[in-house]
Amino acid sequence: MIIYSLGTLFILIALFYEIKLFFGRRNNELKKETDIKENPDIAVFIPARNESKVIEELLCSIETQTHKIPSKNIYIIVENKEDKTVEIAKKHHMNYFVRQHLEGKTKGYALQEMVEDLNKKKKFYDLYFIFDADNILDPHFIEYMLKDYQNGYAVSTGYRALKNKDHYFPVSAGLTFFMINELRNRNSLKHQGNLILSGTGYYIHGKYIKEWGTFPFHSLTEDYESSLYYTLHGISTHYQEKAKFYDEQPTTYKQSVNQRSRWIKGYLTNWLHYRPLMKEKLKKHPNNPGSLTEMTTGIIPALFLVVGLLLYLINALWNIGFHLSLNTLFYLSTLLLVIYLVLVLLTGILLWMVVKETELSYKVILGVLFYHPIFLASYLHCFVVALTKKDLGWARIEHKASMKEMS
Repeated sequence: MIIYSLGTLFILIALFYEIKLFFGRRNNELKKETDIKENPDIAVFIPARNESKVIEELLCSIETQTHKIPSKNIYIIVENKEDKTVEIAKKHHMNYFVRQHLEGKTKGYALQEMVEDLNKKKKFYDLYFIFDADNILDPHFIEYMLKDYQNGYAVSTGYRALKNKDHYFPVSAGLTFFMINELRNRNSLKHQGNLILSGTGYYIHGKYIKEWGTFPFHSLTEDYESSLYYTLHGISTHYQEKAKFYDEQPTTYKQSVNQRSRWIKGYLTNWLHYRPLMKEKLKKHPNNPGSLTEMTTGIIPALFLVVGLLLYLINALWNIGFHLSLNTLFYLSTLLLVIYLVLVLLTGILLWMVVKETELSYKVILGVLFYHPIFLASYLHCFVVALTKKDLGWARIEHKASMKEMS
């Protein structure tokens, strides 16, 4: 009975936080940038360690943009000259940069070396775009993103669409980014709040790169780290849903667990570091109290909800262990089934939203409906790995050769 009561308490606390957030995430007045040029000088950074299988499609998609970027402004970051990616960069008359300090294992360190090398050469740009080597840009991507720059946003991210959509597993993984952008970030736009960046497909105003003199975000999740930084300092961010790019998702459970465990570890490390700083900032009447409140709260509601449901399960298992009966087995089975069906319903809503933008076969849709709830539950496995495994790092994911092979 005590365990059941605790479970109920935890779920009520989760609801309390959600209600508090509903009213607390508002009241943002982020200041926009005034240093805006009609035709900005743009740089593109592409960390590309052993990405020769996929990078050419990205480079071709950059070359076919409606807003042209000079090839001399595109920088492909590799770790050695023997990387086949170098030949592809030369073929497209683009720059390649060979890292010298490989002790820094994360993507952020690769970007840091690139920025610092350009600073030494006195090369500065008005706008810096960052892409992963497996991305492919819609022809109008840069054109739409420049509208956000012209509107004064210091940082903006595009719409992350599915690249490998022929199987339920990568589609299930891709729904994570869909939820971040279409549910969380879109809602923040309504209240002029700060966004959460998700790894790739975004720009940074050159003013900040010049001020930093480097790329200062080096954690396992440099995107989330930078999102917290922008929120802490009241820097304007935006989500440009018309700027579409395609991104590849893991195709195996092992790859997905490694990736998500790294995300969780990076998330927790950064959140614990920035949380007290943001709580202190809230006392100083900032221009974005809603975003600071939301970022400070983080995943606390989700954690309380999950713990509450686990306590319900433990209570049921406890009863089964000492009073085995058909009633307790029925209770446990019903509880698990209800949780699963709720997640199936959530998945169905997400798929309905995704299908409006991305064509998926009926076979894939049915597979995602069945599997995505299990994928969400497997975050518990990833959480345990994140807490217990010490050598999580920036690991390369094996890619297919091209998007054509996925269609």
